[in-house]
Amino acid sequence: MAAAAGLCACNGGQGYTIEGPADDEGYAVLSIMNVEGATLHDTTDIKDGKFVFKGAVNDVYMGDVVLFIEGRTPESNFLYVENSHLVLRDGKFYGGPNNDFMRDMDAVGAGLDTLAHDYQQQLKNAMNACFISHPDVEAAAFMYYVFNRETPLDEYEAGFNKFTERVQNSALGKNGRDEIIARKATGKGTVAPVFTLKDREGNPISLESLRGKYVLLDFWASWCRPCRASMPRLKEIYSEYHDKGLEILGISIDTDADAWQKAVTDDALPWLHVIDEREEERGNSLAASLYGVHAVPTLFLIDPSGIMIGQIDHDDLDTRLQGVF
Repeated sequence: MAAAAGLCACNGGQGYTIEGPADDEGYAVLSIMNVEGATLHDTTDIKDGKFVFKGAVNDVYMGDVVLFIEGRTPESNFLYVENSHLVLRDGKFYGGPNNDFMRDMDAVGAGLDTLAHDYQQQLKNAMNACFISHPDVEAAAFMYYVFNRETPLDEYEAGFNKFTERVQNSALGKNGRDEIIARKATGKGTVAPVFTLKDREGNPISLESLRGKYVLLDFWASWCRPCRASMPRLKEIYSEYHDKGLEILGISIDTDADAWQKAVTDDALPWLHVIDEREEERGNSLAASLYGVHAVPTLFLIDPSGIMIGQIDHDDLDTRLQGVF
């Protein structure tokens, strides 16, 4: 209730009206994903051939309207919930700066030749130009973050700084800010971000407690096939280098602790293991957020004094460790 009250705080007395057509009776459900990661719901009946939601938000959030009509598959429609008049037409929402930006983005994508040999690069360039041309739109900053996770830090930060301060500080802009912080914190020569997580017995293990050894952080998950496929080679590496001063710390991003425990046992993984925790204020993984981890498996190597050597690809791991030892 407190979260809902925060979301529904009126912004200058202006709120949102979300509506759209429906050709039969039923009901509609509005979901709003707020900054804490919680999903808030509102439900309304479909009357006179349409649904209508009214309310207010104190920022711009991702949302979804699902239409439930008897005898049909539920129909899901993505939108950005903002204090504007938002209208559903042909499965897409129009109205408000953020939803209209998405329609501009659709048009840019539709204008590209998907068969071009450099289509992916053309798409990234065209989309980035579209994002930067909407510097005061929260969704544009969020999509910039999504499209540029592999962009070099200097280039990424220069592009993100083209958005207005208001947008950078918005709920959707926070991902971009966190990306810059995490990348700077895990660059070569920086002090590795510290954390404390619980091992399989529930005992706390801090990264600082491993000082004096080279530490290979392995972010993984039990459900990740490439992660599981990499384990036999990691076991060989552990056997070869552990006595020379290498420690592996497996950091599971599993939400199912039982699945994590079973995977460690089934794969007979002999190194240290912890499971990532969730940040109370956002619901994201704690260590994964600190290290800017977007996908698993992801590896980082840290020297005995706690200084980052950097992120390492699995394919380069043997070469890098041979150089170290």
